[in-house]
Parts: sequence; structure tokens; C-alpha cells
Amino acid sequence: MRGARVTDELTSAQPLVTAEQAFPAMEELVLEARERLDLALHIFSPRTKTRSSAAHSRHIGDWGALIADALRRGVRTRLLLNDFDPVGAPEMHAAVWERLRLLADAVKPLPHGARTHLTVLVAHPGGQSGMALRTLIWPVARVKQARIVSQFRRKGRNLPPGLAGRADRIPRWPPRRNFTATLHQKFLVADKSLAIVGGLDIDERRYDDPDHNRSAPETWHDVSVGVAGGTASDLADHFDRCWNIVRAEGASHAPTFVAMDPDCPLRFAAIEKRSVLRTGEPKPATPEKGMAVAATLPRPGRSPFRFGPVADLCQLERAHLDLIARARRYVYLESQFFRSSTIRDGLIAALGRNRALHAMLLLPGAPDVIAYEGEKSGVQRYGEWLQMRSLNRLTDLFGDRFAAYCITNDRTREEEIERDALYGKSMVYVHSKVAIADDDTAIVSSANLNGRSMRWDTEAGIVARDATFAASLREALWRAHIGGDTPTPDPVDDPAGAFGHWRTIADARRIAGAEANGTGIVPFPLEKTRRFAKRHILIPQEMV
Repeated sequence: MRGARVTDELTSAQPLVTAEQAFPAMEELVLEARERLDLALHIFSPRTKTRSSAAHSRHIGDWGALIADALRRGVRTRLLLNDFDPVGAPEMHAAVWERLRLLADAVKPLPHGARTHLTVLVAHPGGQSGMALRTLIWPVARVKQARIVSQFRRKGRNLPPGLAGRADRIPRWPPRRNFTATLHQKFLVADKSLAIVGGLDIDERRYDDPDHNRSAPETWHDVSVGVAGGTASDLADHFDRCWNIVRAEGASHAPTFVAMDPDCPLRFAAIEKRSVLRTGEPKPATPEKGMAVAATLPRPGRSPFRFGPVADLCQLERAHLDLIARARRYVYLESQFFRSSTIRDGLIAALGRNRALHAMLLLPGAPDVIAYEGEKSGVQRYGEWLQMRSLNRLTDLFGDRFAAYCITNDRTREEEIERDALYGKSMVYVHSKVAIADDDTAIVSSANLNGRSMRWDTEAGIVARDATFAASLREALWRAHIGGDTPTPDPVDDPAGAFGHWRTIADARRIAGAEANGTGIVPFPLEKTRRFAKRHILIPQEMV
């Protein structure tokens, strides 16, 4: 299924595996919008190329032009976009505002009336650390901020808005705010009737196809899902809820950005600090039948010693625990991280209760900042320690019924940094967030299986008690990962046979090493993770 449409009449949700399928569907959704278009994204690049024939037939070459086309047609468009902490992640913070300048360039030629159809809210959600903790770390953070400002100037780069204010004389008091939570959700809704949600942001780095035949740092496995009708309407309601909460509790550098560029044609939604009534909560996390929207929505904490927000609405965590607890034959998970002790313990309990249950987990060999950028910070090492601990416990207790895997592609590669190559082949980066049980229930979301996504970050996804969708999603993913050369035992009828089939394929590819052909699965490199991982007693699990 390539270039799948979500604008057709749906009897079930539409799986979209990798950006090769998802990007054209997203473009068609935008082109189909008539009155209202909402985009909630962690990362958005207007320079992302269009891939659909529908966009190309209108001579629309990138997402900046695609948004401009919607505005020209009178579609009222809202973009809810995450910002990154200027000191904690200065390059990512700078990239947010550089890309907004590209969006401004795309809409600037439009008539004034068309430009007013776009409203942008780019912000940090309300999740900063407490005053006492900020005071404690401020001397170190102040020195780091000064060093970052100096580096930008030495390279002749303009300071991003989060660093521009009082850059020449950083005050000793009060300590600057820091932001430990993010808007991590990724979904689009058109006219409250069509939507796409999952783990995929709109950025050229995210583009890949199921073959993943490219250099390791360019690979990207992800999953989204197209939905229609009531589920799309519920996602639109979730967007409204997030928009109002961020405006009431968040923080934005947009006023500084506009002051730096008074001619900017973008209209930014203002932050209006006020109490917000969190009413109209979504439906229960796991429906008895059909589909429901599930979310993670934290709230600001009050303790002066807090590291971040307080867990509030944790539907995605509850939905994953429900899926695992209900499973009778198999559980299949894909995630960028597996660090949540709550999800781990839920899986241990389920496997302990039911000896017929088998579980398979697909992960990247290492986080991208470790594998491709060589990051070795205490936070990254602690995240790997949490994952190693979870995998160790499950493997030690249920090694005959639990296994973790990675994907490698056809390209021969020796390890250059840290697990960027596995068994002589290039690692394929797994970014998907999927859970499937018994070909009956499935979750597709933006949430990783870590404390951050389960408790701190703003996330969105769908939970489907829909056998047609769950089975078709599982079949599409397994076909992409293990191929169809030999029949795979049905995991509902023969979970042990399906589990053994995966293990046999992965072991054969591991033994073949650099001689392995095509794209396929290999065992997760747990021993290499152990060498890198390091415990950190001061960092809360929710931070990683």
C-alpha cells in the first residue's frame, strides 16, 4: 500500500507505515480541507518536500507552499508547535524559529486577508522546574547560557529569541525559567472529519520507505494512522483543549521574535496567563468496541523542588496497561524507548499470569543522539540504564516468551559511534509507537514507552478495539520487518510458533553478519547497552 488515501470512506482506521505512505496521505488531507485545519506537531519544517501526485499536479513543491495554498483557499489554519528549551537544547530551539521564518516567507506573498487565516502558537507547555531547583542550578545554567550565546556570535549566527533578551548581560537574578516538558504529539485534523495521528513529524529527516535502503543516519521507521468521523472529531476536540491549556499555562518567545522582525507576516496566538478549567475530558482510554482518542496531559506543579510538571491525564499509560493485561496470546510493541517501569511491571505481571502469552518488542539499537551524534551525557546514560534494567528483568524471567529486536538494512557498516551499526549492517532507526495484542486491540500514538511520554509530555493517539485494523496493522508491520518468503505462524493460533519464527529469522541474520541480504530483524544488542548505561540517582524517570 503506497501513497494510501485517508479521504476515502473508512470502515476502519488506515495504517500508514513509514513516511512513504504517511506523507502523501497528510498532503491529501490538507488539500481536502475546506474550512478548518489544525496541526499539532513536535517538529515542523516548511521545506519538507511534497510526495503526493495531488500536490504535484497543483505545482506545490513543499509544505510551506501547501500551507499557503490552504490559506489562499480560505481554510482557517492553526499550528500548535513545540518549542525547545533555549539553554537545554539551543540548536533545536534555534531551528524552530529558523523554520518559522521559512513559513513566513511562504505566506508573505499572499494577500493580507489570506494570511490572517493562519494562527501560530509556538510555546513551551507549562512544565518548568520549581524555583528552589532552578536557583540551585542557575550558576551552572548561567555560565552555559553565556557560552551558548558566545558560540552563536562566533559563528556569525543570529541569536534565537529565547537567547536574545539581555544577551550581553545575563542577570544573576532571578534564575531563568527552564522547560522540562514538551508538546510531543503529532497529528493533523481537517474539518473535524479527517485526521492522521501517530509518531511522524513533518520534516525531511523523517522521510523513509519500508526498505530503508539508505545510510544509517537517514533511516526512519515510523507509523501513523488515518481516521475519519467521530475519532477525527475527538482529535479536533483534543486539539482545542491543548490550544487553550497552552495559552493559559505555557510560555512563548513569539513576542521577542516579532520584535526582532516587525515585518513578520505570521500571526501568533498570545499567552494569557490564567487558570484553565480542564473540562470535557476524552472518553475512557480503552473502548469496549471501536476507537477512542487517548492522551497524556500533565499540569504544572507547585512544589519549589519539582523537576517538571505533575502527571494528570495519563490515558495512554492506562491504555497500554489495559492492552497488556487483556492480552491472552501475544503482545507486540514498537517504541523508540522502553524505559517505563510501570509498563515493564505490567508486562511482567501479564507474562507471569499467563504461560501462553508471548511478547515481542522492536526498538532502535540506540537513541539517535547516541548512535549518530555521540551524545554521552548523564541523562542519556541514565535513560539507557532504565531500558537495560527493564530488558534484563524481562529476559531473565521470561527469556522463552519475551524478546527484543532491532532492524538493520542492506548496507554493510562497521560501528562508527555507538550502535549505529549492528552485526555488520546499518541500524534502521525505529521511532514508531505501536502496541498490538491478539489481533484484536491496537494503539498508535506519539507516546514512547518511557516515563516522559506516559507522564510529562503532551501526547495523543488512538486506541482501537477493532480486529480488522489491529490485524491489518500487525500484518503490514511484520511483512515489512520479516518479509513473506516463509509463512509466519498465526500469532493468535500459535503464539509460540510466531515467537520462534521471529527468533529464528533474527538469529540467522545475526550469524550472517555483513553477508545478510535486504532489510530485517536482529536481536537487540543488550550487552553493548550494558557497557554504555549508567545509573543516576538524581534524575527522575519522567525526565528520560
